[in-house]
Amino acid sequence: MDKLLTRLCNEALHASRGSLLEPEIYQLLVMSGLTVPRHFVLAGEAATWTDQIEELPGERVIVKVVSPEIAHKTEVGGIRVARNRPADILAAARGIVKSVQSSGGKLLRASIEGIIVAEFVAGEEGLGGELLAGMRWTPDMGHVVTLGLGGLDAEELADAFSPGEATVLYSPELMTPAEGLDKFKGSFAYQRMAGKTRTGRRLLDDDELLRLLNFFDRVANQFSNLPESNLTVRELEINPLLVRDGELVAVDAFCRVSAGHGVDQRVDLDKVRRLLEPRTAAIVGVSNSKMNVGRVILGNLLREQYPADQIRVVRPGVEEIDGVCCVESIATLPFVADLLVLTVGAEQVGPLMREVMASRKASAVVIIAGGMGETESGKVAEEELGKMVLKARARGDFAPVIVGPNSLGLVSKPGNYDTLFIPERKLARPSGAVKSSALICQSGAFMVTRMDGLGIVAPRYAISTGNQLDLSLTDFAEVVLGDDAVDVLGLYVEGFHTLGGLRLARTIQQATALGKEVIVYKAGRTDEGLTASSSHTASISSDYQACTETLRDAGAYVARSFDELTASMNMAALLHQTKFQGQGLAALSNAGFEAVGMADNLDVQAGFTLPELSLATVARLGEVLEGAGIDSLVTIRNPLDITPMAFDEVYASCLDALLDDPNVGAAIVGVVPHTPALKSLAPGIDDSGHDSLDNAHSLHRLLPEIIQRHNKPVVVVVDAGRRYDPLADAFHATGIPSFRTADRAMKTFQKYLQYRRRVARGEG
Repeated sequence: MDKLLTRLCNEALHASRGSLLEPEIYQLLVMSGLTVPRHFVLAGEAATWTDQIEELPGERVIVKVVSPEIAHKTEVGGIRVARNRPADILAAARGIVKSVQSSGGKLLRASIEGIIVAEFVAGEEGLGGELLAGMRWTPDMGHVVTLGLGGLDAEELADAFSPGEATVLYSPELMTPAEGLDKFKGSFAYQRMAGKTRTGRRLLDDDELLRLLNFFDRVANQFSNLPESNLTVRELEINPLLVRDGELVAVDAFCRVSAGHGVDQRVDLDKVRRLLEPRTAAIVGVSNSKMNVGRVILGNLLREQYPADQIRVVRPGVEEIDGVCCVESIATLPFVADLLVLTVGAEQVGPLMREVMASRKASAVVIIAGGMGETESGKVAEEELGKMVLKARARGDFAPVIVGPNSLGLVSKPGNYDTLFIPERKLARPSGAVKSSALICQSGAFMVTRMDGLGIVAPRYAISTGNQLDLSLTDFAEVVLGDDAVDVLGLYVEGFHTLGGLRLARTIQQATALGKEVIVYKAGRTDEGLTASSSHTASISSDYQACTETLRDAGAYVARSFDELTASMNMAALLHQTKFQGQGLAALSNAGFEAVGMADNLDVQAGFTLPELSLATVARLGEVLEGAGIDSLVTIRNPLDITPMAFDEVYASCLDALLDDPNVGAAIVGVVPHTPALKSLAPGIDDSGHDSLDNAHSLHRLLPEIIQRHNKPVVVVVDAGRRYDPLADAFHATGIPSFRTADRAMKTFQKYLQYRRRVARGEG
């Protein structure tokens, strides 16, 4: 098949048509063991068509235009059903030509290559009787396969069903055909064909589907992705595939091809590693008379105890600034800087970068220069810089790796530096005990707002990539996930370099196989969001669903909102070392509405339960409640409402009993803090100190030991106003993720636990 496909693609490109003709696609399908209708082609002058008519079975035939420019024949009158008689076939063929010529303009008139006449295939009626199978090449992810319900209403069906029900997407470069089929088995479309819906009749065997997916796999991985082929199948769609007597018949097909294929832009990752743990650093743009961006960054390095003797400030005519030696120029640096920070105007970047490349005095450059890539003049400057670097690398000349332009900076705990130019008085740097996470964002503003909300979670790395002129989010992810000390990575993605998304997916696949967790928010879900992200980062996003599905299949947790990304990062960082065994949840609250809300938001479809408590657990809870004098007020069940009369020690003892239950794999604790029974107020509000968080018996002080002992995932809900922010913060500070409403907590907690389960099973 490969030789035939190569020949057909080359012939199509030589003829400047860019698409294969339908009869050519039929040849490929037959060679792959797939079934197509019996057919013949009417070519050349219409006067010769009578002699070209062949015998076909059945009373009716399908007559279609053959054109590389027409993907949807119905829209231009390019398809008709005719009686299986020569006169009717000829009339239908001539009618199609007339219709296309009258409605399609000069381009379509010139593109008619002939008429294909095929047997009329009568497939199974109803949903599942028609399938769509397609594959397209996307700039981010390479090839993506689509399989699902087909026919004229395929798009409407996909919109009407929930994602993954009418159609599924997967990457043939990350999944085998068998794995793609396994994913398809989770859809309604498959359930319908497999006879697992109310119809109860199997329409198609798995082997037939697997044969189809093997065809796409071969086109993607044994043809398009071979560097020596220099050909790419950009789009290949078979719609519909009719189910006839247990086999698939490919009735209509379209294939678009092109010369060449995308190249994943690679950089020297050793330079990236040195950038994150630099031995030497230099800064351009530090004022010796006032506090500017460069001076703030210099202060940050000194604050982080980066060795002053390994820093140089490029400042002509000045001996030292803040105890750091100055040099006249980049060329006069006494070392090759592993980290060079440019805090200058956009117009100065070009000359400075030429000096870097001529002197070879920096292996990595962080460009913190507003305007590059955004204003018209800035776009020109960025484009010229990009060309200069690429040409140097193509010649084999020296070129540094570049962060930015428009990077907000980087924080590297292993590297003992912080190049964020936001002063500490505006952004308190996280200094918590949990240092096993990292954060990589294309938007610097997004990065600092997340850092401001992570509390006890202090990222080991926080990286703002800026415009990705050179170094991309994917490059940093590869290096950061290679750090054994990083267990959790949060990513804010707007766009990729060509095939950068596919490389990120492969990196995530490798990392999650080692038990690491990756949380992703992908911007560009809507057309408006795509436009905004493209204009912001000067990068191009492709199809949102193809990207997120591929990342999810690779093992990423895909967050649907900014808040979900923050909450999920917190849970991942704080709960990473806990053991999650089974999907039985225990729910505990002192308010009936929360107990109801927790039950209402149980994700039964995902397999979660509120299991019946064991007899031993019921007996133990009974003793606790009786000892507190509230046993007559509480019905022992799951979820457990212990009423506002329960004080801190009762809460703690009840959670201890619940976590000890073998049927409980995780727990959610709702705390409505207004009751006088709880020590829930910030210090200073209660003059007696009895209700203060400082009290040694307050709930946030009692729970950590219990949770650590059982080592099961637990989250807390503090449903109250601002007065109780300190209580929520206190739980978080002890390592317990806290939410402010029970319904949101249940939804996000279950989604995270389901993700943990997928990663543990290696399911992606």
